[in-house]
Amino acid sequence: MQCLKDIPYIERDGQTLALDLFLPDSTPPSGLMMFANGGGFMKGDRVGPPAEKLARRLTNLGVAMASISYRLNAEDTDLPVPIRRQVYANRRRAKDDGITLQHNLMGPRFEAARQDVGAAFEFLRRDQCPTNFNALPIGLIGISAGGMVGLSLVFPSDNLPSYEKPACVIALGAALQHPWALTENAAPCLMLHSCEDRIVPTKNCEVLAPLIAQANAPIDIQICEKKGHNAPVHALFDGGAPNGTPYWQMALDLMRQAGVLSPSRAGA
Repeated sequence: MQCLKDIPYIERDGQTLALDLFLPDSTPPSGLMMFANGGGFMKGDRVGPPAEKLARRLTNLGVAMASISYRLNAEDTDLPVPIRRQVYANRRRAKDDGITLQHNLMGPRFEAARQDVGAAFEFLRRDQCPTNFNALPIGLIGISAGGMVGLSLVFPSDNLPSYEKPACVIALGAALQHPWALTENAAPCLMLHSCEDRIVPTKNCEVLAPLIAQANAPIDIQICEKKGHNAPVHALFDGGAPNGTPYWQMALDLMRQAGVLSPSRAGA
């Protein structure tokens, strides 16, 4: 595995945001998965055991990975007034639709992170990126807050800035904040959630399930048997569904469906 560290992709109010790029050793990548960390938009880092483990698994399969930093603790004043008003309106609408999240997870911090990850997509398509990904599908895997960002890019609210939509999304312990944007014409998504989660309540999955069915949206919700907010991360690597299918195999099937993973590559 090759690693290109600390690649700046955008500057926000004097803060340089960067990414780390992981590449397969001996073959051109078949696609790329972005990794967005969790931390409630208040803490967290693109560097850490989950990112390292994911990078090794993906590059062994011939898939590149970009681990992204995004703004933390963004303030209201970091967004233009019209965007800020739309964010507040969307938060009210999501809560009216039954989404139950902490207030700070649904405000300007969320929108700032969404815009930053969207900008990272744009950077990965530009010539300034050290590796050319112009012709390759790009998906996203996100933990908690990072998963919320990924889902919001696949199902964006039409009153906010738009960005490239990921080819697929794997969201671990996350919630969809724009349920009214569900559509069948979207990239495939896998939501892996704990059976008991006090930070991102499992009730959000229960609220979302009938809306997914009504819209015929391509989201597969899987509830793992372990409790706790971090359980889906561990379950992805080592757990499996009641029918015996490993969650990692579900993730590989999703990436293969999206074209990120070559159909000829076996699971790893």
